[in-house]
Amino acid sequence: MQISLNNQPRLHLSAKHREIITDIAIYLFVALFMYTAASKFLTIKSFASTLAKSPLIGSYSLFVAWAIPTVEVQISLLLIVPSAKRIGLYASFALMTLFTGYLMYMVFSGVELPCHCGGVISRMTWQQHIWFNLGFVALAIAGITANKK
Repeated sequence: MQISLNNQPRLHLSAKHREIITDIAIYLFVALFMYTAASKFLTIKSFASTLAKSPLIGSYSLFVAWAIPTVEVQISLLLIVPSAKRIGLYASFALMTLFTGYLMYMVFSGVELPCHCGGVISRMTWQQHIWFNLGFVALAIAGITANKK
């Protein structure tokens, strides 16, 4: 008698469903990144001064204040270009994972700093923001998985 564990049914999605999942992920990331980038660019001095208080960023705050929204816009452009959307999804995953790690560090370090992430997102607590980011990390994974050829 032979037992095989690989015979479990797998979730099979049609090409149309995979395309819909990928498109939803892309639209949500473009909306998120463009919204937060615009908010950061509009309040760049305040954003930089908040970052200057971070023990991880400190003296690099001005560079990071310009780099973050610039990268968000660049990733959005990658997501919009059909031939680059897979790269954009991986970049979205990487950026959201990096942001989430930073937020977790801030929570566990006990440093109390205001979040200056942009617009209504900045009204979240650190813990809410971590869960929000984890949702987008999961969305990136779903988009990457659905986008496989």
